[in-house]
Amino acid sequence: MKSPVSMILSAWLAAALVAPAFAAAPADDIAAAEARLTAGLEARDAKLLDPLLAEPFNWVHSSDGRVDDRATWLASAARGMALSGQRMARSDHGATLQFYGDPAYLAVRISRVRLVDAKRESWIRQTHTWVRNAAGNWQLAMGQGVTMYDGPPLDPALHARHAGSYELTDGRRLVLEWRDGSLLATFPNGAQAQVFLASPTEEAVRNPMVGNLRFTLDGNGQPSAVALVRAGQEAWRATRLQRN
Repeated sequence: MKSPVSMILSAWLAAALVAPAFAAAPADDIAAAEARLTAGLEARDAKLLDPLLAEPFNWVHSSDGRVDDRATWLASAARGMALSGQRMARSDHGATLQFYGDPAYLAVRISRVRLVDAKRESWIRQTHTWVRNAAGNWQLAMGQGVTMYDGPPLDPALHARHAGSYELTDGRRLVLEWRDGSLLATFPNGAQAQVFLASPTEEAVRNPMVGNLRFTLDGNGQPSAVALVRAGQEAWRATRLQRN
């Protein structure tokens, strides 16, 4: 039995072989499709959403990994249960878009999604895979999310004051940026992530095998150093560079 990803790629390749040539789709075509998708979800309008979905279509939920097919997802959307964004205030951050093919037949959009209500805040890394059909219309073939944080509302002021560059003894750096209401990290190995703090010294969530950031504070309560702690052991330690 083929996986959802294999089915989508097979359908895309088949379309690419028989579809007429189109000029490369501009990013605003995907932006317009995303806007229609958001409007359909907010209105809980399955008729509006239906032409936006490819066949086959799959949605992989970030909460538990379950997979909805096209009919299941549309029925859930009409009840306001297709995704958490139908029940909480939703905002989209830091979207990137990559086209594939010449002319383009596939587009991958990745963004960070914030969901919030009075008692809870969630952040999801969400991927939308769009394919262009033979008529030249973009349709969503797959949606997938990874939950990065789910817990009490975060304190922006706490996160903002941790921004800065932290240097390891070998000269590599951890760079934390306060941007777009988020604390974004570039790790010494080049990996990027969003950082969520449970306290001035501890990260809220990360896989223990990947490691958690643990900060040291100076006498004024400002971060002066940080260590990556993995399975109870320090993998590295870095000192905060002088701020301008």
